[in-house]
Amino acid sequence: MVQFIDIYDNEDEDELYLSDSNNVPDILDHEPYMNSSSSSTMPSSSTTVSPPPMYRSDYTAVSNATTAISTTSSSSPSSSSLSSTVEKSRETLMSEIEDTIEQMFASIAIGELCKLPMTSKPLPQRKRKRQSSADNNADSTPSMDDLSATSSNDSTRYLSLSSSLNRTRTLARYLSVLQMIYEAVAYKIMLTKRDMYYRNVELFGKQSVVDIIVDDISRHYNVPRSSLNVSAASKGLVFGPIIIKLKNNKILNCSASNDTADTDDEQGILIPPIHQVVQVQCKAKCMIVVEKEATFRYLVSIGFCQSLPESCVLVTGKGYPDLSTRQFVKYFSTHFTAKPILALMDGDPHGLDIYATYKWGTRAMAFDVFNLAVNSIELIGLTCQDRQEFQISPQCLIPLSERDRAKCQAMVQTYDQDETPGQSQLIERGWWQDVDTELASQSHQSYIREINQLLASDHKCEIQALNHNGPYHLTKYLIKKLAKYI
Repeated sequence: MVQFIDIYDNEDEDELYLSDSNNVPDILDHEPYMNSSSSSTMPSSSTTVSPPPMYRSDYTAVSNATTAISTTSSSSPSSSSLSSTVEKSRETLMSEIEDTIEQMFASIAIGELCKLPMTSKPLPQRKRKRQSSADNNADSTPSMDDLSATSSNDSTRYLSLSSSLNRTRTLARYLSVLQMIYEAVAYKIMLTKRDMYYRNVELFGKQSVVDIIVDDISRHYNVPRSSLNVSAASKGLVFGPIIIKLKNNKILNCSASNDTADTDDEQGILIPPIHQVVQVQCKAKCMIVVEKEATFRYLVSIGFCQSLPESCVLVTGKGYPDLSTRQFVKYFSTHFTAKPILALMDGDPHGLDIYATYKWGTRAMAFDVFNLAVNSIELIGLTCQDRQEFQISPQCLIPLSERDRAKCQAMVQTYDQDETPGQSQLIERGWWQDVDTELASQSHQSYIREINQLLASDHKCEIQALNHNGPYHLTKYLIKKLAKYI
């Protein structure tokens, strides 16, 4: 049974892991994976499209007037070495969904069980359950070869009608989501994952089931979620000298005050889905991605952007970022290549993991890492070294909890003697072909070193601790940090 227990990169998942590590259900109840190369009476419904050698993004809605995307970078891997989705026309996608359903009926016509094939790049399966002995660990923990093989080989998952209620329900769930997607594409309407869940709460049971199925279908047809006409409610905010023009001709002035009709929030604009964006104009010299909304609002309220000689754009995903926020930061990195993107995170395990989410992607979206990972983003703080350099009071340091230490150890965990710390985690995020290059990069080595220093100190520290020495100490901290970049 395929286990979908490791695809969430958020605090809720970690809570589940620590509170119930011995009983994590397979919420989709899939049939076992089958190699795509193996013989089968059921052909796959679509052919996975390999990414072209040049840069190709999800953002086809962006006008030709915008800045051309750079195709190469000294710090970024080539597109041919990372997984990415491909935009498809409405007619092509509808035809492929029809082919999938036709295959089901074809199998029935020749007397076979009704089966729904799902071709995808399966996620690496890691044992979350802690073993009580070294022998059990050796038996259950996958090697690096296992992770690489799992990540790089296409597989076909078969969902079928059977005597098992769980498997039949899973098939019904996929068919229901496929139906909603087909209707949305056919009638040119947008759906949210929340809407899809509420259409049949009894069938889906919980929102996470719909989220996984949508990602599976996106992976299966090798298209970005926007091609499925499915979006998630925006939560990320942006503020600064940046103007966004949307398809409906609406202009979002991200530095406007809350008395203008264009502003969605009194301190920042809600980041729109990237497929709605036509053009972006930016006068700032850099972008600062802020982990927490509270820090973002503080910087906006004191006029931090306006106080800089060279202004900046502030972005927050309010913790772990949603897809729209990640796509917007990616858009910025490819259209404004000369402007640095800097990460301002708490000096704790979650802050480092959120930074890694922006920089290297997530396990859940590993099949589209090239279009989402922002490899150029740099961590400016809060680091363990900053605690001494900026004289953070010891009383502002918080002891690491058992959960914190477990998360740090998971972020650098190795599975065999030949593995470099962080290697398997990069592979799970989609870097199975460029893992050696990325491991050798200064940014990844600094990231691993920071995790180890955090563990050694046995304490974490939040950004707000900088203001313990004065209400504007955070501002002074940022100005000193930014001097290197602008």
